[in-house]
Parts: sequence; C-alpha cells; structure tokens
Amino acid sequence: MPSFDKDQVPLFAREGLFRQKLNQLRNTGNINERTSSEGSTRFKELESGIHLNNMQKSFLTSEPQEGERTSLLDPVTELYNRQTIMRVIKDELKRAKRYKHSMSLLIVSIDGFEKIQKSNSSATLDSVVKGVGNFLMNIVRDVDIPARYDTNAFIVVCPETDPKGVAVLAERIRSKIMLERVSDVGQNWHVTVSQGIAGYPGGSLKAEELIDSCIAAADTANKNGGNQTVTVEA
Repeated sequence: MPSFDKDQVPLFAREGLFRQKLNQLRNTGNINERTSSEGSTRFKELESGIHLNNMQKSFLTSEPQEGERTSLLDPVTELYNRQTIMRVIKDELKRAKRYKHSMSLLIVSIDGFEKIQKSNSSATLDSVVKGVGNFLMNIVRDVDIPARYDTNAFIVVCPETDPKGVAVLAERIRSKIMLERVSDVGQNWHVTVSQGIAGYPGGSLKAEELIDSCIAAADTANKNGGNQTVTVEA
C-alpha cells in the first residue's frame, strides 16, 4: 500500500471533508453523521493514518458541541467565519508552497450594500447576506471552501487552482447571482457583486498579503462600477 505525506492527501478527500463538516454543522449540528458510506470509509482511513495535520484534525474530529459551531461558523450565513477561514488559508498556502501547487482566493463583495443598509432593517440585511451565502454554497465546487469574511464580503478558498481557473467560477457567480432572488424580506432582492481574484504563486508570499491583494482587486471592481471581476496579475 502506498504511503502518503500528511499534506498530500488527494484533494477530493482533504477539502471535501472541510465541506462535509460545514454542511453537517449547518444542517444538523452533528459532524458524526456521514453523508455516504464512501465518505465515512475515507474519513476513517484519513483519521487512522497521519494524513491530516493538527489543524485539519481539530476541524474534522472534534465533538459536535454548540460551542464548536459558534466558534467556527458565522451566525448569519452559517458559513465558516473569518477566524476559521484564516486558519484554512494559511494552511493551504503553506501546502501550496511546499509542493509547488497553485492556490487562489476569490473575494465576492455585494454591490451597493451601504445603500441597502441605510434604508432597510437589520433583518433584511441578514436575509440578503444569508441568501448570498446560500447561493455561493450551491454554486462553488465541492473542493472550494466558502466563508463570510466581512460585513458584505465573502471569500472562497480554491485549492490547487490558478487564477484563470477561478476566473471561470467568478464569471459563473457574477452572471448568475444577478438573476437569483437572494431574499424576499421587504422586497424581492436581487444583487450584483464585485469580485477580486489573487493566487499563489504570484507576488504575495503571506496569507495576509494574498488576502489584501484580493480585497484590493474587489475594491477596484466596485469603483469601476461593480458587477465585474478584477484579477491580480502575477
């Protein structure tokens, strides 16, 4: 039987388990329930070996307590929160450097959010944000890891994917979300998004720098009128 370095677990297994836990925390609060026998078998294989690093093990094997749900997830969208996704990004960037893989980040920022905020209730805002979060969960790949990063911004970690590959996903998001009713609280809300893409390898060697570049690209998209995507050039 071949041996694996703990960071060289096949992509579908590693990031798929992050997504599996996220789905189970959102839907049931119980991470011990497996969605399929195949997933259960693969999880046990990884858990019994040395394939997962300590950070990944803490995400995937800890007890399904309410405190864990609160600490890992954003309360409105029930996606991973900023603190959690920062740990994921640092871990993925470290692995990308070690094995000379690509990885990219996608920032998705809701256009006109301040205007919505000024003239609507907090319940409406939360409903719009939650709707966008649900949309992202449904449209990104199983291996992509979405999170709420800021008040009106989401971040998607795209392992082993270069910016050109993420641009395809970003265009799918941009073109479809404007047609999607993300909330019906107060009115039938439709939104557009400004998006930024940054990847490794490139000019950013630290997680914070990569995120800042991605945010700056999304800000440029917004300043240019919104409903568009800007990619940071390597």
